[in-house]
Amino acid sequence: MNAVEYSKTVAVVLSTMAAIALLEAAVPLFVRPKTLPGRLRANLAMTIQTLAFAFVLTSAVAVAALYLPVASPGLMVALGLPALIQIILGIVAIDFAFGYAAHRSMHAHPMLWKYHRVHHSDAFVDVTTTYRTHPVESAWRHLWMFATVWALGVPAAGVVAFRLLSAVNGILEHANVRVPAAIDARIARLWVTPNMHKVHHSRVETETNSNYGNLFTLHDRLLGTFVATDRAFAVEYGLDDVDPAEVRSFGALIAMPWRKRRHGRGVAREIMA
Repeated sequence: MNAVEYSKTVAVVLSTMAAIALLEAAVPLFVRPKTLPGRLRANLAMTIQTLAFAFVLTSAVAVAALYLPVASPGLMVALGLPALIQIILGIVAIDFAFGYAAHRSMHAHPMLWKYHRVHHSDAFVDVTTTYRTHPVESAWRHLWMFATVWALGVPAAGVVAFRLLSAVNGILEHANVRVPAAIDARIARLWVTPNMHKVHHSRVETETNSNYGNLFTLHDRLLGTFVATDRAFAVEYGLDDVDPAEVRSFGALIAMPWRKRRHGRGVAREIMA
């Protein structure tokens, strides 16, 4: 993907964020707090950084693919799978690696959690939270994605489709939009929904360590990490060991993994009533 093509992708992402922001204003899930000055500016700066860094990572891998004599085993081609099946299975496989496995590993290992907590530290969740991502987390997730693409030989169309679906659904699932519980629950049988992901942003440890999925709920359901989406209406965002007043700037968010933490891992130890 060259710079022109990537700029078009960024335009789609930013346009989607703007459109969903209008929907947030019309049917909000929660009233936006007025006590978080600097949050919006910091989140938007992180968004620009995340999108730019993703292009750098993608470009680096493309260059490496040209010069490193390490050919993909192309397992799906070797199995003789039709092109459409390769694309569909490729999307599911990348979603598991990038969206579930890499994500869950960042919750499981303290060293990785230091970087992922930048995302979870947001005291409010809306479209601007989507790309509040530390560059180390971006690199880790992309490593899993590229390894999967290389091992399976996922066709380019499958990779592009996943990136587009992931970008758009990431914005939707973070949106501060009120979705009727019954409708959300039905969609969540297959697809990751706003309510489902709001549970993942809970301060409660048993809830933040659930609903890891990015596109499909299949991974959470099969691996026992799915929590009912109706909890979204009572969720409390943020981390106990992060003071929102201390992370009101881009620089503070980038430096957060190396700052001294307050007591606790960052999420409550018991389910709130």
